Amino acid sequence: MSFRLNLLLLIFVAAANIQAAETKPDVLVIFTDQWSPRYLSWENPQVRTPNLDQIAKEGMIFDACYTTSPVCMPARISLLTGLYPHNGGHSVWGNVLKYYVPPESAPMFRDIRKAGYTTAQIGKLHWTGGTAWKEKFSKLADYYEALGLDHVVDVSGPPDSPKDHSPYGKYLNQLGLLKAVSEDIHDRYINWEFEPRASVVKPENYHDTFVAEMAADFMNKQPKDKPFCLVASFHSPHPPLDAPGEFATMYDPDKLTLPANVPEVYLREGHALNHDETRKFLANYLGKISLVDQCVGRLVAALKERGTWENTLVIFTADHGEMMGAHGYLTKGRFYEESARVPLMMRWPGQIKPGRTQALAQMMDVYPTIVEAIGGELSPGRFAISQLPVAIGSVLNVRSLAVSEIGTVAPLRMMARDAHYKWWAEEDAEFLFDLQEDPLEMENLADKEEKREILQHMRDEMLLHLRSSQLNLSAGYKSKVKRLRAAEDSKPKLP
Repeated sequence: MSFRLNLLLLIFVAAANIQAAETKPDVLVIFTDQWSPRYLSWENPQVRTPNLDQIAKEGMIFDACYTTSPVCMPARISLLTGLYPHNGGHSVWGNVLKYYVPPESAPMFRDIRKAGYTTAQIGKLHWTGGTAWKEKFSKLADYYEALGLDHVVDVSGPPDSPKDHSPYGKYLNQLGLLKAVSEDIHDRYINWEFEPRASVVKPENYHDTFVAEMAADFMNKQPKDKPFCLVASFHSPHPPLDAPGEFATMYDPDKLTLPANVPEVYLREGHALNHDETRKFLANYLGKISLVDQCVGRLVAALKERGTWENTLVIFTADHGEMMGAHGYLTKGRFYEESARVPLMMRWPGQIKPGRTQALAQMMDVYPTIVEAIGGELSPGRFAISQLPVAIGSVLNVRSLAVSEIGTVAPLRMMARDAHYKWWAEEDAEFLFDLQEDPLEMENLADKEEKREILQHMRDEMLLHLRSSQLNLSAGYKSKVKRLRAAEDSKPKLP
């Protein structure tokens, strides 16, 4: 081959590679904490989130997405690992004080980095607890590198100690606000985190705003010839109910309505609560939601300034929901829809079809969805499934069952949800709901004789799921006889 032809070939390959790099999307995951799907604007017109509304209008909304666990740490670990809590390599069924997710079990960011991406998470991490990472790593930066993360800013939430040395704590200290914030947060946690009163800081100094500005700064500094994947992780609307400034008064409690599954009177942590009290909680909670929406607007503006907004895969989700009085409960940890179901919405112009889908999904499916979208390769042994085929409209669904798990004592609690019914078992009770006829889960059918077959079917579905979702290093093994025969068959045959 001539030198001229070789040169032309090299130019053609280089041009093709440049074109491929130019067309790879940036990826932005907007990750929130304790956001009940009951309070999404497309499910509830009381909610004011204009920035998310616009993204949703241009994207695909998943109306049946479930967390793998209705509490922070196990859900977040599932995202990084692509595993259920019952899988080896995960095995976290609740929050843990001293823990770090082992890098060998958590390949999400490495898979994304291998596809040519700069990787980052800014905001709440909560897949570690304390300094357990020191068992194996001398520096935190080494741990992040082992996970495949190029850039990390850990903002766990509002500080409750004046000794806080986190990036946000240092920021507040520079402003002379750390003592006031930490005393306020400490008082809320000691007394009751659901007491609705405004933060002691203005919206521009609030932790979610801090995360949004750090995320925007990261995006602004990225070279335009290399795509990035950023997980912008907000603490809100997780309690304490301390929406700042105008967000604390944005919603009038007297004008809010509650779902029919919120009792007229209920008792929580020694507090006798009624609808008036619950509406006050909800007003502050919605204020925090609207603040996050403002932060989303800041991220969108940064992507538009970068010039990649029309070629960015945006995914919005949450680790779990919030009961907000439903069935007489506050906070999370339950398998009711308010707690176990989570938002999931994706936008990618020209690729993802705008619309809504009832396809079952798990929040951890975000991981393989990203990897497929960017042309990467998913690490083997994952039980998360890409939802990209659903989002682009090539298939109706990729799952027949969604599962959630939680527990600190035996027997551990498990939930299964198919296209029609939801079942779960707790320590001393079973629950079965017909979500098509009873979306607020008002009537437990587990004791109904006419539903015994369905009850047994859902039990069997869970058992089959557990049998089918075990890590198996023997999967794909071929016996020596088969390997030798295959090798012999592949040899060229003489004429």
